[in-house]
Amino acid sequence: MSGNRPAGWPPGVTQISVEDLEHLGIDSRNQLFWDGKRVEVRQAVVLTGLQKLLAFIIAICAVLGGVGGFVTGVNNGSVFLCARGHHWLSCPDQLEVPAPPSSAPK
Repeated sequence: MSGNRPAGWPPGVTQISVEDLEHLGIDSRNQLFWDGKRVEVRQAVVLTGLQKLLAFIIAICAVLGGVGGFVTGVNNGSVFLCARGHHWLSCPDQLEVPAPPSSAPK
């Protein structure tokens, strides 16, 4: 390593010189290696309390939306099958629709 550190860089961090590039390598899957060891970048995701609460609320809404969509689909399937004479699921009672009033003058 060159040992030079630009102003504003944290202590212990130095620039890579042209001579240091011989330590870098790459494999067929485009993974980066330094001195034969794979370079891994790890950074944990840390959520604040508010972010956790919002994530929980969104997850609950997503689950409820999925359940609601499933129930709606079963209901629509039941109506579809009942209209075609298949009574595998319960069919709603047939409602009698009153005839429209006649338009004859009185």
